[in-house]
Amino acid sequence: MMTTTTISRVLVPNRRQQQKQQKQQHQLKATRDDGDDVPFGYTRLDVILIGGGVTGLGFSAYYGLQEFAGFDAQWAGNVVQLTFVMLLTLLWVGSYIQRVFNKDMTYGKQLKDYEEAVMQKRLEEMPESELMALMDESERAKNEK
Repeated sequence: MMTTTTISRVLVPNRRQQQKQQKQQHQLKATRDDGDDVPFGYTRLDVILIGGGVTGLGFSAYYGLQEFAGFDAQWAGNVVQLTFVMLLTLLWVGSYIQRVFNKDMTYGKQLKDYEEAVMQKRLEEMPESELMALMDESERAKNEK
């Protein structure tokens, strides 16, 4: 009887494992052409979801202020509009400042890619003797440090 139980456990996969595998198979995940994952907020679907969520939150706040806080429609609209404009502006400015400090700006990326492409082209065009001399010089400088 013990052998049968062991065999059945080995042959019958765990239900949790099956459910986990099924969930993993059905997850939507955006990827770039090179196979890298795209972070949340960079696809059309993400933008639509964010926009719909913010709009739904605005309507909920508007009707919630009228129903539960006793605001009239005009005052509730003014409060919600002012709050959302202020919060979204602060979030946008904060994300911009974060990208500046992390040097994650479009211009910076383009400049880096251009510089790498220029250096790669120069290395490809460089004669092998100059390339070997440059490598020797680089190793000497590395050893001096």
